[in-house]
Amino acid sequence: MRSTSLKTLLAVFIAAPAAKFAAVAFSSPTIISSSSSSSNSIINTKTARIHQSSRPARLSPQQMTLADVSELYATFPLQSAIVTCGVKASVADGIAQVRSEADKLELRRNLAYVLYGGIFVGGMCHLEYDYIFPYLFGGDHSFKTIFEEVIFDNFISAPLCWLPPAYLVKAAVYDYPLSEGLEKYVHDIKHNGLLHKYLSIWIPAQSVSFSVIPEHLRVVFMASVSFFWFILFSTVASASDASDGQSS
Repeated sequence: MRSTSLKTLLAVFIAAPAAKFAAVAFSSPTIISSSSSSSNSIINTKTARIHQSSRPARLSPQQMTLADVSELYATFPLQSAIVTCGVKASVADGIAQVRSEADKLELRRNLAYVLYGGIFVGGMCHLEYDYIFPYLFGGDHSFKTIFEEVIFDNFISAPLCWLPPAYLVKAAVYDYPLSEGLEKYVHDIKHNGLLHKYLSIWIPAQSVSFSVIPEHLRVVFMASVSFFWFILFSTVASASDASDGQSS
């Protein structure tokens, strides 16, 4: 009974936004045709059908507009955040591996970043931006509120919530102790400038996000910036792993 309930919740979680996407993306466009002759005020339906059947059908599926995408993210914020950040993390890590001239794609490493990017970054973005921040700082966009949100996210959330889970997930995927994962995290902060690199990217990005980006699209904007951050982050973390391998 418990497993059936879990499967049902998971199906609803995935199927609802998928159905919304399919309904918008593949719905048939409405075509309005008028007679070329201004003297005829009544359209001859039979003639119109014959004329239409004499031409080959053109398949032009309706494309999603920016408004449709905005509505999708507003309707299903959690699912959209997890899928967006998970896919982004996978592609970004793949690019980082190609840049490092790896012999082949390391799937376990990529899986670690998918789990981290989707569950932790995507889920935490939704939780923090849609619930915690409005509770702590209110809903106005004053300079004071923006400043407080940027400081809180970069100097409290980042070192405590955003960055450590990446090392913990990687430790779990690679089956080494979680304490070793935290040691790698501290090493990257002290010796590889991880936190400095993070702040140099995210302080400007979040200043824009918290000031001009609509609340339900913040995850999309942050995911766009995070794509480039993940390439850098993956490179820094893998460099640390490589140095540890050589020292051992």
